[in-house]
Amino acid sequence: MKSLKIRIFSFLLILSLLYIPATLSAKIYNLTILHTNDPHGHFMKFDPYPEKDVGGLAAQSTLVNIIRAEIEKAGAHLLLLSGGDINTGVPESDLLDAEPDIKLMNLIGYDAMVLGNHEFDNPLDVLMKQRKWAEFPFLSANIVKRERGEPLVKRFIMKDFDGLTVAIFGLTTEEVPIITPPEHTKTLKFKSIIDTARELVPELRRKADIVIALTHAGLWEDSGQGHKAAGDLKLAKVVPGIDIIVGGHSHSAMKEAKIVKDTIIVQAGAYSEYVGRLDISFDSDKDDIEDHKYQLLPVNKKKRIKYGGKSYYAYVKTGYMEDPEILSAMKPYLKKIDRILSKPVGETVVELQGGRKESRSQETNLGNLITDAMRAKTGADIAFQNGGGIRAGIEPGVITYRDIRSVLPFRGTLVLFTMTGRQIRNVLNNAAAIAPGSGGFLHVSGLKWTINRKDGHGVAESIMTNGAQLQMNRSYKVVTNSFMAVGGDGYEMFKNIEQMDTGFSDADALMEYVAKRGKVRARIEGRLTILE
Repeated sequence: MKSLKIRIFSFLLILSLLYIPATLSAKIYNLTILHTNDPHGHFMKFDPYPEKDVGGLAAQSTLVNIIRAEIEKAGAHLLLLSGGDINTGVPESDLLDAEPDIKLMNLIGYDAMVLGNHEFDNPLDVLMKQRKWAEFPFLSANIVKRERGEPLVKRFIMKDFDGLTVAIFGLTTEEVPIITPPEHTKTLKFKSIIDTARELVPELRRKADIVIALTHAGLWEDSGQGHKAAGDLKLAKVVPGIDIIVGGHSHSAMKEAKIVKDTIIVQAGAYSEYVGRLDISFDSDKDDIEDHKYQLLPVNKKKRIKYGGKSYYAYVKTGYMEDPEILSAMKPYLKKIDRILSKPVGETVVELQGGRKESRSQETNLGNLITDAMRAKTGADIAFQNGGGIRAGIEPGVITYRDIRSVLPFRGTLVLFTMTGRQIRNVLNNAAAIAPGSGGFLHVSGLKWTINRKDGHGVAESIMTNGAQLQMNRSYKVVTNSFMAVGGDGYEMFKNIEQMDTGFSDADALMEYVAKRGKVRARIEGRLTILE
């Protein structure tokens, strides 16, 4: 009996010894992923009306380093990723081929960036120059060289965090050849992001504990451009094995992560106004993400507070001082760009009438010039510009880029819509009902129309486009600025229509339009008739 008890005790002891190492070998890894997307050249703080001094890489650097200190103290790990589209939007960046953006991203310590569509707004040699400047890899698994089929940039990278292996691969919307100058992509092929992911993810799963898709495809099923290119939602639905999608392209400021099947999807707005923070806990025993938490962190965003008939502004959440190292690194670029902004871009034979009084009450030659430039840049049929966005006129003579920035100072971008004639008429009826002197007074291109105010309430009449009557059921390509696109100056109807922000600066569009013509002689053409 004693022998039997000894044997039973020995067996239980062996079992317990076998069990304890298995339990102790399990490890919880804590990983924080910080991410940004679609900065479009906003390496400096800027003034998105009515806010002041928002965003910028100097304040972002402070935010990131505060979190780095927190993570380091906790013994956790950190990744800093970019969802692409660093190009196109701000002259201080555009005219320097985004060199300041990239060099400052080096200082901040980015780990990787996926190529966005606006990385192809410039010729391919500019992108290759930018890649050399970057001390972090450019990623895209679905862009290949047409002749040999080899990747244009790295397909993926692997990161090791004390035994936790993380794979990060890039995917770029396959619409790029459609929405950028064709000559810039003629030597490339943009493969299906779905097919590419289906092929690559199983390979990465064999190598990594966590697989991250760093995408520039948009937070949608199919593209908002209408070309039916897959977005992040479809990617998560049809390609198993992706743990996390860190996205860009649709400028979605996600306040919480979206879960599709087993995939966590995040995106952090645009224009350096936000940093996304995803904290995950990975259980090595279960080989799975055990928990996650997501926050959208504003970079010096402001909220308006009214008191005593006055408006005040307070930080949304936390305010951040600008990193002196980043500010110092900016100075040479700002000095250089000041010389560029002083250079002439063209000449006007006549005074270009702008400013508050003219632009908010009547058709002006400058309003016509601006809207014509919007159409020329985007290929739209019709353009809309609010008078409140035209802040100055230009005297006859030489036009500098600084003059153009004075006219359009808000750093707006051009936003495209596909709209029916009926929806366009609704916009015009809204404009007709706006009181004279309001910033919502509408300037147009591609249209001639009448505001009838004889009964005291303005209505839109006699709407013509390209010499023909506007057709209610026909679709038209429409462009407006990003302020109006989000309902600014009372144009709420735009918010309910599918839209695509091109990232093109309104000021740059005007500059290009003037530069191509050399001399401009803008006229009032009778695009608007007002019946009182």
